[in-house]
Amino acid sequence: GALFPNPQNNGESFTHQEQVETPDGFNLSLSNLHMSTVLLCSSLKCSPCVRVNVNLNNPVPVRIEGVQIHFLQYRSNRNDGVQVRWRNHMRPIDAANFIYECFESDAGSRVEVTVKTIPDYGQHLIEEYNVEDYGTGPEMNYSVLPQKKQIIITVPPGHVVKAMLCYKRGLVCRELKGHSVQLINTTSSLTYEYLLPCLCMQVFYPGLDSHRTKVCPFTDTPEAFGPDLWRSSNFSDLVHRNNNMAIRFSGKCYIKPRVALCWKSDGSCNELEESTIEFLKSGYIFKSVDRHSQMCFKFKYKNSSHVECRNRAANVILCNPNGCFILKSSYRSQIELSTQKLLMILPVESGEFCVRVWRSDVAFSGKQLLCPHYPRHWIGLRILGTLAALAVAVLFVYIIWKFTTKVSAPLWRRTVLVMYSSDSEEHKTLICAFADILKTELHCNIILDLWDTGRVAEIGIVSWLYSKRELVEREGGKIIIIWSKRSQKMYNQWSNLDPGSKVKHSDVHDLFNTSMACVYNDFLRNRRIKDYSIIYFGGLCSKENIPEIFTKIPKYRMLKDFSSLVRTLLSAPELPCSLGLGTKFLVRKILQSEKMQKLRKRIEQCTKLQGHGLLCCEECDCSD
Repeated sequence: GALFPNPQNNGESFTHQEQVETPDGFNLSLSNLHMSTVLLCSSLKCSPCVRVNVNLNNPVPVRIEGVQIHFLQYRSNRNDGVQVRWRNHMRPIDAANFIYECFESDAGSRVEVTVKTIPDYGQHLIEEYNVEDYGTGPEMNYSVLPQKKQIIITVPPGHVVKAMLCYKRGLVCRELKGHSVQLINTTSSLTYEYLLPCLCMQVFYPGLDSHRTKVCPFTDTPEAFGPDLWRSSNFSDLVHRNNNMAIRFSGKCYIKPRVALCWKSDGSCNELEESTIEFLKSGYIFKSVDRHSQMCFKFKYKNSSHVECRNRAANVILCNPNGCFILKSSYRSQIELSTQKLLMILPVESGEFCVRVWRSDVAFSGKQLLCPHYPRHWIGLRILGTLAALAVAVLFVYIIWKFTTKVSAPLWRRTVLVMYSSDSEEHKTLICAFADILKTELHCNIILDLWDTGRVAEIGIVSWLYSKRELVEREGGKIIIIWSKRSQKMYNQWSNLDPGSKVKHSDVHDLFNTSMACVYNDFLRNRRIKDYSIIYFGGLCSKENIPEIFTKIPKYRMLKDFSSLVRTLLSAPELPCSLGLGTKFLVRKILQSEKMQKLRKRIEQCTKLQGHGLLCCEECDCSD
């Protein structure tokens, strides 16, 4: 195994070592020499320093007392060296790892490091390295994932750097609220909320006041001037006197949008001529304006625009599709900011004419069309026809609902208790698959001990089974007995018991015998026999394997008689024609489902296993 001794710099300067004979099997070329730049910081400043990491590897153990490192900086021709010896005497080793930090150097210079073993066996490790300049900030690459609103930042390995997202406003880049600075080694993902032209990323070394590398990739990206630009901004009303509208704009980016007044109608906002004003830090102020709820501000910046409407009431002319003419001055009304009603008597009575209304006492106002609705005798007939059509539609929906309820509702409320004999694990898997189809496809409430093992272990199989039997009786449910050849053998053993043992069977672990005791008890009392049904899987069992005592119980071969089983669960053996068609459609849909296809394959596999005698337990007879 590798040995990682603690290196010790004994303070000796670098000295020449006499070369000695190389031991057999010694090969220093299998070792590794790595260098990296770190910051050596004092109370006043930080300077770059080269960290040396040596991994010694050798095919055979060799006695090594330590290593000597020679450092050369090309630019200044400065030499330095150090000897590192193990703290204690060591036995021969084949692997060692140590880190020495560090040799002070100049940022951006190229250095050479040579490593020899002590004693010197004649083989050296030599590497050249460029000292990184922390004064220029770390290098980085990035990629943008717009769908996830993430930026993936990648930096060269070997250094821990800090990364952050910020919004640039002038000379300051403000960190995103709620997005803390992340320490990354090579790759990290940063999440942003708004894609904005001033969204930037910064990476920098952890040192105090270290230089930051900043990139703002969305300055000229068209997508950055989309809805996020306005969604992230704040619009606030300014208080001004009547007939004035004023608004202040502030955003995460330092932009200066132009603003115009527009009249919003039919989903669009039409600009009013000569209403555009430039950016003002104190806010945008428009004088002599109709302060109507449809009068809005339209902000424009580069290729993007945004309509902002603030919740804030007229000359009258008569119009038709061929033109308009002004009404007499007697129809003018003096309107203040409060809501008023204006009663106008029009000189004509025609559904083709409308009234255009606007304010004439302000410079900027929008025009609205008011079209009176004249009563006609056929309006009542139209309303009556609409109500009749609505009544027919409601009746149709009700009939469909009743049809669906009769076909499906009983299935949703049907409670089914499943009894079976404990055969092989394959047979249990087959039972679970069949029960799952009853639960998911027919929406039955399935009671199966394999799905309620915790409760069975808590109260015992006898108490559990009889409590579930009472639940089925209360809810009008069904009991399905899944029969197999193993069931026939266990029934023959159970039937040889004396009558008292049959009724009072209390084996806490034997589900089948307890089930037979429950069934036998019901048969003696001639009680709820119609609740029982027996199913068996074709190829694994036949009717001849079912005892004569169950003659009165309906039997179904799966999957041949699946449709009849569904009718039994519906409790409607003689369904009306329409509901019968609905049941056939339901059965066909289930038989073509993916789960039913898997069940069919499981039956085929179990049939093959039983044919080879591999399905049943050791004490069971699997032969036909």
